[in-house]
Amino acid sequence: MYKITHNMDHAFTCFFIFFLFLTSCTDEKSTSPLKFTGYKGNPILSPGEPGSWDDLLLIAPQVYWYDSLFYLFYTAGNTHSGGAIGLATSLDGIHYSKFEGNPVLAPDGSGYDAWQVSGSVLLKHDTIWHMYFNAAELIRYGCGQSIGHAVSASITGPWIKDETPVLTTGSIREWDGGFMFPGSFIRLADGSYRIYYTGGGDFEGDFVSYTGMAFSMDGINWKKYNDPATSRHPFAESDPVLPAGDKNAWDSHGSWFPFVYEMNGGYNMFFTGSTYRNSYRESSIGFATSNDGIHWKENPHNPVFSVKDDPFAATFGTDAIIEDSWLVFRDTICYMYYDYGVILGKIGAAMVKVK
Repeated sequence: MYKITHNMDHAFTCFFIFFLFLTSCTDEKSTSPLKFTGYKGNPILSPGEPGSWDDLLLIAPQVYWYDSLFYLFYTAGNTHSGGAIGLATSLDGIHYSKFEGNPVLAPDGSGYDAWQVSGSVLLKHDTIWHMYFNAAELIRYGCGQSIGHAVSASITGPWIKDETPVLTTGSIREWDGGFMFPGSFIRLADGSYRIYYTGGGDFEGDFVSYTGMAFSMDGINWKKYNDPATSRHPFAESDPVLPAGDKNAWDSHGSWFPFVYEMNGGYNMFFTGSTYRNSYRESSIGFATSNDGIHWKENPHNPVFSVKDDPFAATFGTDAIIEDSWLVFRDTICYMYYDYGVILGKIGAAMVKVK
């Protein structure tokens, strides 16, 4: 197992890659969300040919600019197996080619990731890349109960997984007792880390998801945020930092896939929210701000990006949703990547010009 070191001589180099897109995708003088426009050529990435490892669906895009390329990691699967993680690369952030060595991370058939691996939050330290991912041991629908860790000398792999997860779900009655999924990282001035993640109960039922957060000094040993004022289930062991909205709110069935970044001494978050209307699930992208990264205030105009803002999704009516947003800044353009849910199973993009 590799420990993430805190050598300050390498700190700027190591985190520049990761924070390049985190700190640049917003107006420097405002905490208002950017106004993205859906790409007219969406989707930018689709399932593979019948019989391929990713012929069923593609979801959860997470994109990194490194060494003159965009690296888009995604979760995919087919009808014969659980999810695995694939990679596609691009010169312009829009036209992607799938990596010949896909999948870059797959389930082992034993242990905590026996059935499925999904999601892929990356960061680089010195010469080592670190990947955090969701893992499921048993056959199930949706996310697993663990967050695992893997390392590689190259962003394309091969990836070596730790034998045990670095973070697991809470007890069965807790708010995150059923599943958890990694969202994004930030690093504080004292050298510690925060990971924002999605947690919830029964993924297959009429579940409600929340955004949680955990702290670490080394990137391996994590402690979930816990408000001492809440001592009863489902918040006895830990607490979410962004709960679901009120009964009739656009995010009444939860918040998930948080993309958090620091800005002007505070924090911004793009996240997915959902609700049910006439038996159909509606999912869109919202925006929230915080002074401390723990207590969040949603934008009063949420959602800030939804199906109607994407020309591809808008043609599918109730079959389409917008979820799992991820931002990347490059030159004068901020890219937002997202997927259309498991029914359409494709990945789209939106852009906005920034100063």
